[in-house]
Amino acid sequence: RTFFAILTVVAGISSTTSGKFLNGGVQPMGSGSPAVRRSWFHHAKTQKAPLSLQVRNKVHAQAGSGSSSMESAGSSATAEWVGNGVLREKAIPIPDTDIIIDVETPENAANPSQIRKINSDMLLFRARAERRKYQGSPNPAEREAAGLLSEKMFRRCIALDSKDGRAYVGLGNLLTTQRRYTEAADIYEQATRITSGTNPFIWTAWAALEAKQGNDGRARKLYEGAVVANAEHAAAWHGWGTLEMRLGNTRRAQDIFVKGIRHTKKKASPYLYLSLSLLLEQTGRIEEARKWFIMGSKTSTVQESEALWHAWAKMEANYGDENIVRTLFERALKANPRSRYTYASWGIWEKEQGNHEKARELFQEGSRLNPRDAAILQAWALLEYELSNVDEARDLLRNATRVDPKHIPAWQAWGVLEFTEDNLDRARDLFQQGVWAGPNSADVAKVFQAWAILEKKTQNYSLARTLFTCAVKADRKSEASWLAWAQMEEDLGLLGRAEELRNYNEVEKLRGIETFGGIVLNQDSVISPLLRGVQSWIKQFSD
Repeated sequence: RTFFAILTVVAGISSTTSGKFLNGGVQPMGSGSPAVRRSWFHHAKTQKAPLSLQVRNKVHAQAGSGSSSMESAGSSATAEWVGNGVLREKAIPIPDTDIIIDVETPENAANPSQIRKINSDMLLFRARAERRKYQGSPNPAEREAAGLLSEKMFRRCIALDSKDGRAYVGLGNLLTTQRRYTEAADIYEQATRITSGTNPFIWTAWAALEAKQGNDGRARKLYEGAVVANAEHAAAWHGWGTLEMRLGNTRRAQDIFVKGIRHTKKKASPYLYLSLSLLLEQTGRIEEARKWFIMGSKTSTVQESEALWHAWAKMEANYGDENIVRTLFERALKANPRSRYTYASWGIWEKEQGNHEKARELFQEGSRLNPRDAAILQAWALLEYELSNVDEARDLLRNATRVDPKHIPAWQAWGVLEFTEDNLDRARDLFQQGVWAGPNSADVAKVFQAWAILEKKTQNYSLARTLFTCAVKADRKSEASWLAWAQMEEDLGLLGRAEELRNYNEVEKLRGIETFGGIVLNQDSVISPLLRGVQSWIKQFSD
């Protein structure tokens, strides 16, 4: 019996070695009659196997040379990608038969079970790539085209499989980036209804959208829906806790982070440990923060997080031992040897400790590994300027603005350097370029403030006042801008105005109100009206 069993197995293997695999099935191409092969393909057609390939009989118009070409042994089933989720038939003859394979296209694809998953995956990949191009392209025409193409692809993915939550989240994120908030909310609501509320990613993305618009109560309910759908979804716990922390509900935020850590033990999230530790540090509970950092570092997934070690090192830099700080920075670099954040933070800390050579080594290595990182170059330039190496500092800042023209702190630092060296016209030009690098960014407040101090020094008080106004509208919580403006008004003898500005500063610190002088601010365009006044002054100085 054993001998005959072996013969049976060998015979079975030999009968299939010449076959070809097609979507998981074996097609006996080298043996068997045409009738057998027709039967196999008929079975594939009637069963609707998840090939996205259907089989049909096709009568060819040419019977002579055409049929002989169809019977060539070198023919095989192939298809090519032509975009938008379409696979196009190339040449799919089946030897010794009059059967060819039709590739399923979106026009005849109605049932998601008939769709190749790889088709949706490829289309999603391309849609995300176009979305990244939309977000990062400086060319308006290219940006618009990428946005339109990305949206079309995401909607095509939804049409192919209406239950795939990835397409809804991708499209919602794109619409949010385009500030089409109402459409994004409608997409998330539709997705939640179609998926019966079981997809936590959709709930979380919808909650983040509502939080972005200031609908904190609705966002809280949506985050709650996400954790009900899946209690192990770390992003929902983290987003919910971050929302409560931003609203000042520190105790509630702490409870949410702790619950998130308990529910995600199978796959621990470093960001839950990190956010909880930072929250405790901000409230002055350093020992508790240290305890959670230690607990996080003992989990297998979290201990590979560079962000956790980096944040822990920065906390210990303020409250711990120098040797511990260096050890933690080293662990951060072990987790990510190219981390630009760690190199910058460690170098700055060594500079503050007076270890200038060590700081220079860290900046050099960090810049070598990250040649297009402007922050490391800027920090390195400040070190060289403190050591009276003005030319080296200027060269580093010039290189920083070259590799990243939108890095506002580099423009501000370069402008301050020229201001300090009494190159006032050059400083004005650099401040102007810093403003255009990011007119709607909060970082631009530092540029306006430094520029205002320059104009104050040259007794251009009207322009200085305009620039201070721009600074506090760019960042209402910029205490340095409020106090520098108040000091100027006080120096001019306007004591009441100075006191009023200091009061505004206290109100912004305590309440974070959304108004300035009784006028509701639009954060997306607060700078533009005032820039026209600044431009006129720039033109006057240029003339």
